[in-house]
Amino acid sequence: MQEKKTNIIEKIRFLRSKSADQEVVEYLTNILKKLYIKVLDEYKGYLFDLMLSNKLEGWCWQTTESAIVFLKDEDYIERGTLYFDEEIPEYYHSWICFKYNDEEYVLDPCLDFLCEKKSYIAVFDAKVMGKVSAKEVREELIRQVTKPKEEITTNSKQMGANFIKSLLGDRYEEFRNKNKGEVIVNGPEDVNTPLYRNRAGYKIEIENEKIKKLTVHYYRNG
Repeated sequence: MQEKKTNIIEKIRFLRSKSADQEVVEYLTNILKKLYIKVLDEYKGYLFDLMLSNKLEGWCWQTTESAIVFLKDEDYIERGTLYFDEEIPEYYHSWICFKYNDEEYVLDPCLDFLCEKKSYIAVFDAKVMGKVSAKEVREELIRQVTKPKEEITTNSKQMGANFIKSLLGDRYEEFRNKNKGEVIVNGPEDVNTPLYRNRAGYKIEIENEKIKKLTVHYYRNG
């Protein structure tokens, strides 16, 4: 109960003191340099650059699902609520959990945390509502982006096209020419699904069934 009365600034300060060692930072930086992110038409860059400049807040579903595909099969995304303070008792969010040298960490790119998992969960009194592995997300993303239209179903493809049309209106044709090859994925309302609430656009490079490079484009949900 005492923890819930802690000021959010104090919580952030404490978690910063539990930040991962430089070796862990370098491990992730090397892996995630294969991921390039476009936020609307406002920002673009690599994950850690956008993370450190606080450009990813509000994009937790898309960001965790895009980053996790480069991690180990058994690493995973957790989705649930965080307790910040009495004014924000339930912040609906997602974060990445991974192991390095048998120690478990959290990467929260949207709130700019890379720290010990036990500290993150305790400080924010996290309540987990859903969980999905890196392997599951990777396989579903590859399936949706690379399979022929008839295998994904025409309905799913049409949903993606209609979604973009509803956002862009008369600028839809300009978008198609500028973002040729981009596939909008379908993320259903199931907290345990691989691509939860994800309507981002993806361009993907695959070699030997592994993702070598990924460009993701975030769009508002209408």
